[in-house]
Amino acid sequence: MTQWNVAAAQYGCHDGELDANIRHHLHFIRRAAREQVDLLVFPEYSLTGLSPCTESLNGLSFDSPALDVLQTAAMAHQMTVIVGLPLREAEQILPGAVGFMPDGSRMACHKPAGAWDGISDGAPIIGRQGRSFALGINSEGQDETWPRSAADQGADLYTTGRIVSEIAWQHEVMHLQRWSHKYRLPVLMANHAWSVNGTRTAGRSACWDERGQLIVRADEGELLVISRRSERGWQGEVIPLV
Repeated sequence: MTQWNVAAAQYGCHDGELDANIRHHLHFIRRAAREQVDLLVFPEYSLTGLSPCTESLNGLSFDSPALDVLQTAAMAHQMTVIVGLPLREAEQILPGAVGFMPDGSRMACHKPAGAWDGISDGAPIIGRQGRSFALGINSEGQDETWPRSAADQGADLYTTGRIVSEIAWQHEVMHLQRWSHKYRLPVLMANHAWSVNGTRTAGRSACWDERGQLIVRADEGELLVISRRSERGWQGEVIPLV
């Protein structure tokens, strides 16, 4: 079994402050690199938050020069980095994510189309065999469309960045754990570390293995939630952001 280190960034967003959030993402990326993380997933809207700022109102294109520094970091550390942001698609602003790849390429994924670069037939698989993943964007916990699609296509991991409130956390987690067991598919969930535009988030980012067993779960605060796969299976650890 191929060694693979994946991590959820339990990240504290500065609402409406794109430049500050980019710098903070770089801090997480550097810390993850010290832990030899191969895939780092940030929560939904990690780059902007939900407040009505210029970027949130106008959206960003996935090839925006403002994001180049994140691409450079992904290449320098040979890490795949997934960030959450509002994406501009034609005349619409859609909840989405951008993936920065170690080879210098980048991809955009958005809802409701659920498309990576215009592909809309389910959850496309990113990465190579043995270390491939599918990403759920702005999806409700009870919606199994994307994890089912990921499993049908042979993904090695289903991952999702969320804004999960204290009230909704137990409900969301119940479904994510269920999908991991039902589809024999490890699931990684990244949540915000603190409140986002008035929504009190729960933190507690987590990962489950293909049997639905909890590998690792964070508590509160800014943390890296790492799951490491080896020949012995999955092992988890929580790393403070220092």
